[in-house]
Amino acid sequence: MTWLRVISSPLLALALALASGCQNNTVLLEFETDNSDDDGATTGDETGAAPTTTSSTTSPPPDMGVSSGRSFLLAMSTPLDPSLPFQAIVTIDESPGQVDMSLQWLSLSLGSRTAPRQPVGEVYYYSIPIDQSGFIYWDLGTVDIPAAANPITAADVTATVLAGATPVGDPAYCGEVAGMVISPIAFDLAGSTHAMTEVRSLSELPTDFLSSCP
Repeated sequence: MTWLRVISSPLLALALALASGCQNNTVLLEFETDNSDDDGATTGDETGAAPTTTSSTTSPPPDMGVSSGRSFLLAMSTPLDPSLPFQAIVTIDESPGQVDMSLQWLSLSLGSRTAPRQPVGEVYYYSIPIDQSGFIYWDLGTVDIPAAANPITAADVTATVLAGATPVGDPAYCGEVAGMVISPIAFDLAGSTHAMTEVRSLSELPTDFLSSCP
């Protein structure tokens, strides 16, 4: 792979590199933390809250059947182009002290926010402890974002993602997503955000939605 050694604009260089269609591009999004392991991520916030651990798999846990919980449109905005968020369908089943979640990316035409938005790629499953406030430290682990779900460059992206999800009402959850592109070039993704808007079904997705806290 040809590396861009001298660039005048990191954003432009990254967009060009991703648009080139290179396979196995990797985006790393993570909060700063000293606690991690190979099977999951343990994180804590700067206020001293107790750390929580998440787990992920592309196969549903044995005790996780068809979701009877709530469904959400996840919109994740990055500095690459804040106006074109990555989108996914997320389901959340709540139980005392824990939520079971699933995530599947939605297809988006290049430059689009609303079409076609059909499920693509792997489905990811998570069991996540939550505190009394309902705040979720959501370690998505390593996920593959298909080219069909990338409205910015239409290139495949592999990402390690960690998001903080605060229940706020409308949208249902929102918060920050931090990290760094590590391939094809290093690029700090500080300032990335997300929001989850509750939806009734995949056929009733909103055309007007947030991708950050209001």
